[in-house]
Amino acid sequence: MAHTEIQHAALWLIGPDMPGLLRLGAKFVADRGGNIDKDIADKFGEKAVVFLSITAQPDDIKRMEREKDELKQVSGLGVVFQPMKESTVPPGFQEDLYGFDVVTDDAPGIIAELTGLVAEFEMLIVGHTGERRVIPGPRPRAVGGQKYIVMLPYLFDHLGFTRRLDELVKRFNGVIKTPLRTVPGLLWWW
Repeated sequence: MAHTEIQHAALWLIGPDMPGLLRLGAKFVADRGGNIDKDIADKFGEKAVVFLSITAQPDDIKRMEREKDELKQVSGLGVVFQPMKESTVPPGFQEDLYGFDVVTDDAPGIIAELTGLVAEFEMLIVGHTGERRVIPGPRPRAVGGQKYIVMLPYLFDHLGFTRRLDELVKRFNGVIKTPLRTVPGLLWWW
């Protein structure tokens, strides 16, 4: 496939958790000529959510759009399929994507604090994942990991952001696991 022939789309499956749920979405995409760039599957109580970021030729994306109801019928799940517009960079932002990740003690408000810092530096969040884990031992403790993919404004204080991020993370007994840097090869999925 030539780069100009590729279109992006997103597929969500939402419903009762069951064996083979991720495979069901992956097979739907593969059988229609698509490629999965990123997937996320998670369980919330009895419910599960699968997200697939897809690239395919425009005709294959159209076919997936037409046939999404078949997937809904076969699976009994809620199915959302969203073809993406041509990828664009919002005015005032650099083209490259950047990422950073931190690990801290789990605490109420940590995500609000981190997203507040990102907003203060006028960054655009393109992707975020966070996870809480309990580290076992004689004194079990909960830690939280946060990964951010962002776009930077043209005028950006890299050093200032890094200093403030370090201060914030230390307030929550944490470390910057991966400092802010470009994320090469990450495909657009928004």
